[in-house]
Amino acid sequence: MQTLDNFASDYASEIDFYVVSFNEDAGVIQEYITENGYQGFIAAQPVGTMLADLEVSQQSAMMALNARGLILHRQSKGDAREWPGYLDQLIENPNAAPSQENAEQQREQRQRDIQLPS
Repeated sequence: MQTLDNFASDYASEIDFYVVSFNEDAGVIQEYITENGYQGFIAAQPVGTMLADLEVSQQSAMMALNARGLILHRQSKGDAREWPGYLDQLIENPNAAPSQENAEQQREQRQRDIQLPS
């Protein structure tokens, strides 16, 4: 969240940033957000099979969902500095979809994430 905070406040009036935790309820997360002065973040509780439906397989999964709930970009590791580009796409076109290359990279990363050690 610290990395996203560097630019989230610039988008807070146009994009909602939800923080969902595997092991903390939304109240604890909201306290953390408030105590650290993070702007534009909303604490949320996972509902039903939400994490499985979104194929969240590890902590710190970040996703940009378009207005129809389709994933524009998914990232679990890497450089958060690329996020403003994806957020700009969503502002310009709320129904933006991932490029074919990006969709394939996301699929491959999810496959690596869910493989169990032998």
